[in-house]
Amino acid sequence: MPPVFPFRRARRAAGAWLAALVLSAAAASAEEARNILLFIADGASWGAWDAASYHEYGETGRQPYDGFEVKLGMTTRPAGTGAPYDPGLAWSRDRDADGAVAGYDYLARGATDSAAAATALSTGETTLNGRIGLDPQGAPLGLITEAMKAAGKATGTVTTVPYNHATPAAFGARNMSRGNYVEIGDEMIHGRTLDVIMGGGHPGFDASGRRREAPDFTYVSEATWAALRGEDPPRRLIESGAEIADLAAGGLEVAGPLLVLPRGGATLQLGRRAEVVGRSADTASGRAAIDGLPSLATLTTAALQVLSQDPDGLFLMVEGGAVDWAAHAHDLPGLIEEMTDFNRAVAAGIEWVEARSSWEETLVVVLTDHGNGLLMGPEADAVPFQPVRNNGAGALPGVSWQAAGHTAENTLLRAQGAGARHLSDRATGRDPHLAEVLGFNDGAYLENRAIAPALRAAAGIAARPAP
Repeated sequence: MPPVFPFRRARRAAGAWLAALVLSAAAASAEEARNILLFIADGASWGAWDAASYHEYGETGRQPYDGFEVKLGMTTRPAGTGAPYDPGLAWSRDRDADGAVAGYDYLARGATDSAAAATALSTGETTLNGRIGLDPQGAPLGLITEAMKAAGKATGTVTTVPYNHATPAAFGARNMSRGNYVEIGDEMIHGRTLDVIMGGGHPGFDASGRRREAPDFTYVSEATWAALRGEDPPRRLIESGAEIADLAAGGLEVAGPLLVLPRGGATLQLGRRAEVVGRSADTASGRAAIDGLPSLATLTTAALQVLSQDPDGLFLMVEGGAVDWAAHAHDLPGLIEEMTDFNRAVAAGIEWVEARSSWEETLVVVLTDHGNGLLMGPEADAVPFQPVRNNGAGALPGVSWQAAGHTAENTLLRAQGAGARHLSDRATGRDPHLAEVLGFNDGAYLENRAIAPALRAAAGIAARPAP
């Protein structure tokens, strides 16, 4: 039996004050996006995309998004960092007195974190690092998920890191600090901004998928966990791999708001130990994957099965969150595994578009919220901006890491489908190096704060939502 979800009852609860934000159906354009799928590979510097493709295929150009019609750069600086992105400084090959490449130094300064970046993507406003859904003064900002709910659409978030980590949090909560996981989690779970929430952070299992002796309530409060398992839960809880697979296959009936917490740790696979015995050791790291945990593609398919029951369409944010965690650790095999998992999730989304919807009514956007680590070629110290070296399919590519953490490069965005032109229309700058060095596009780029208004416009929503 296909999933069933009482969306209209939840929409009425959103309040009539939001309805005025939505264009009437008669005024909607012919290319209006009924459905929007936003895929975020968190912390993917330029080389991360290539490294995953080289390992999987031995070449680039074969990922599901490589042929998308819209390709843009996207700058990501948060509020409070002074001057905007400068392509000349970002790509400078000059060296300082110590011989360091000036461009690398520039890109390592003034970088956003995921909280500020996701807030910009979700609200259309830049903010300070660490903030969730709030402006630099602490005032609440309207979330794109609220606008989509006002338009009658079902909404959801999916991630490979904790369900209430910075990126998904900014699509369903507001908080002065991204680290207030319990507060954020309670707002997401007990609120109705999101119909579907999926991600890591199960209190009962560790990073290797083993049951804990005592629960870890870092990501969900003990009271909320008890309520989720009680007689009148705030939303339905699904944990087992079998039920998640059944949900993805369309065989599980779901009534009411949904929380999917697979029986793993903070990340679905990245934190597993080497001795874990799982379904396969055919991975970039050589470590067997944890058996019984869903892939990001399976979670994406499951979310779409539920959300697509709404006749007015859907908004879904899917995050490859552990890409960033691997980049922080300079863990190349882990990065490749997480990027490959992300790429397959995008493929699952595209498969859903072509089998269950169409490009005439659905917009798919693929981007990263910021760079991390500046993954480049093995001699990039001596050869500035050297690309990652292709060592063939199944082999780890040749790389070096040119930054310790988050970076402020002009990131890569791809889009396809209904209303994609609204992204191109908001390009405000030209960075010739995107074409000359990366061969990506003609140099056009936009700011990350342009994404939310572009998505609202694509969906035919007239104005930003009130918080």
